[in-house]
Amino acid sequence: MSSFKLVLMNFRRDLKTYSMYLMAMVFSVATYYNFVSMRHNPQFRETQNLTIYIQSASVTASLLMILFMLFFIMYSSNFFLNQRKKEIGVYVFMGIDNYKIAFIFASEGLMLGIIALVVGLSIGILFSKLFLMLLAKIALLNMSIAFLISIRGIIETVVVFSVILFIAFLKGYVNIVRTNLIDLMNTLKKAEELPKVNYLKGFSSLLVIGVAYYIAVNYSKFGFGNALLWTVILVVIGTYWLFGSFLPMVIRNLIKRKSFLYKGTNIISFSNLAFRIKDNYRSFAAVAVLVTTCITSFGTVSSLKYFVEENHKIEVPYTVTYVSDNPEELKKVDEIIAHSKHNVELREKANFLFAPELDRIIIRLSTFQKVLSDLNVRSKIVSGIERLEEEAVYIERPGVMLNMLEKKDVEIGGKVYKVKAQVKVPLFGTGLPYPCVVVSDEEYETLKFKFEEKQFNGIILDHPEDTEELTLKLAEVLPAESELFTYFIARAGKYDLVGIIYFLGAFLFLVFVFATGSIIYFKILSEVFRDKGKFEILKKIGTTDSEMNKAVSKQVGIFFILPLIVGIIHSIVAISVLSDLMKYALIIPTIISILVFIIVYGIFYIVARRKYIIYVIES
Repeated sequence: MSSFKLVLMNFRRDLKTYSMYLMAMVFSVATYYNFVSMRHNPQFRETQNLTIYIQSASVTASLLMILFMLFFIMYSSNFFLNQRKKEIGVYVFMGIDNYKIAFIFASEGLMLGIIALVVGLSIGILFSKLFLMLLAKIALLNMSIAFLISIRGIIETVVVFSVILFIAFLKGYVNIVRTNLIDLMNTLKKAEELPKVNYLKGFSSLLVIGVAYYIAVNYSKFGFGNALLWTVILVVIGTYWLFGSFLPMVIRNLIKRKSFLYKGTNIISFSNLAFRIKDNYRSFAAVAVLVTTCITSFGTVSSLKYFVEENHKIEVPYTVTYVSDNPEELKKVDEIIAHSKHNVELREKANFLFAPELDRIIIRLSTFQKVLSDLNVRSKIVSGIERLEEEAVYIERPGVMLNMLEKKDVEIGGKVYKVKAQVKVPLFGTGLPYPCVVVSDEEYETLKFKFEEKQFNGIILDHPEDTEELTLKLAEVLPAESELFTYFIARAGKYDLVGIIYFLGAFLFLVFVFATGSIIYFKILSEVFRDKGKFEILKKIGTTDSEMNKAVSKQVGIFFILPLIVGIIHSIVAISVLSDLMKYALIIPTIISILVFIIVYGIFYIVARRKYIIYVIES
């Protein structure tokens, strides 16, 4: 029989085993094609400012996906090799040389990749319009999407995945050629041993993770860059020690307790787990780190979208804002608004001092209180500020997302003011994109002699989302120095970028979750082949199918739950730091991220459990 016929025969026989891997690959190829085709889509390229967002976001997402797929394919290749040790041994006894065996197994992986590439590209092209329509919807882009097949997208996708598949083929071929195949086959016969318990490393894992959390939470003490670097390093080390030493320590102590061991099916589930930790702790740790990455990444992009939506009232408290005290300009604006289809709900006028060399504006306390009252802003911090002596209130620049520095004092006009409070509240919005310092009325009068005084004008209209025509008319009568800013301008800038980032991040999250679930699924399947004999013995000594089902559910559940719990805890700490940086409670996006991951991850658990039961119990 020729090598090619062997490859086809093996491929057809093992197609069910490959199903999850194939699905993950197909979804990845389809998603990657849509990322690339979006970048080359002429409809998006027509809008110059949007093209910049699309290019940068798409390139970043594509690179992340390539790196992740390289890891995923390499890991999967190792799984398929280890799973088929007996088959390799049979080929050896048949007299087939290493090079031919290596070619057979490497070619199977290559064939699988080619099928995934063809099917994935077909699905990606078929659903490309839907993909771009969803992007336009989430990013609030006002454009119609036409169906388009991107030739450049197809070429780039084929080239990228062909390179990845060739690397995987080469790696698989070299691995088998260099392996002593007889020893590889005999590894299945090696007696399992309980792992040695390292109490020092076990307890140290908790200490290392605790130190990582402390550094992360206290990032301001260590510097954000240093804190991020050391947190990642310590969390990875601590996680590997946790599963390699602390978990065996816990399991060993549990199985020593007879009251626990002989309860229900624990003797089957936990005894199996105790013997398998030595071989599986690296997979546990890797999956826990991947879970952390997935949830934190999706939590970050969700938090970004949530932040922008919640921060909108701070950045755009008015429908129209401009700076002018020119009576003619004020009159023209009023006339344009009077002849528009909008009704005025609030007009705000406020004087401020502009300090260009300090890149900030200054207002008096009474003005600050009036503006917040007109905008119906209720803040415990602000309501507690009734007087300012040699003090000031520092208001963050509109649009600031991450605040890593706490202001203790500010210098204005050669005088230092102690910061009584540092807040983020609606005031003038992005129309005046500067930090604001609030001083007492008396200090303001003194500073008027040192800085230029200007007048801010803010107008709130009904139906703010429909202000494109109004914006264009106001831009014709107001000079550039008036800093015209409207609700329409706000939507046409940051919100496009945030929507695009959120959309691409969500798709990347789904790809990563699928790949992470596939990795743990493959690991479960590798245990199936080793446990079949044990369950056959249990069946002969009278263990019922119901009891074995419970034992399998526990054993598979532990494989899934332990990395999930550790990953969720790591993610909560990471997102809590992000919440502190943004000065917003990000509970909602965190919960959504975790729930979405648990749902997708849970599907893999159900499939893996069913596969395990069919093979070791029902077959």
